[in-house]
Amino acid sequence: MPEEPDRKQFDHAMLLDRILSGVRDLLLAKGLDPPLLGPTTILVKGDTGIDSLDLAALLVELELFCDVDPFADGFKDFRTAAELANLYVAATGR
Repeated sequence: MPEEPDRKQFDHAMLLDRILSGVRDLLLAKGLDPPLLGPTTILVKGDTGIDSLDLAALLVELELFCDVDPFADGFKDFRTAAELANLYVAATGR
């Protein structure tokens, strides 16, 4: 049986930092001042200033960075930056 190709593995702190940096960059690109961002920052229906298109762009960037799509089998529920990081950590097998 052929072996599964190695997947990149990322820890939670690294992914959380990447997510928060991505949100900050999206807000700055829209000309908005980013609020204080952290693990409990609400990404879905929050008042950070990002919309569904911004969130989709962030997910694409994360998929390219991690080389994995935790949503390949359908949408998984998350609201905060930490919950999103958890999805990517689980998908990378760490």
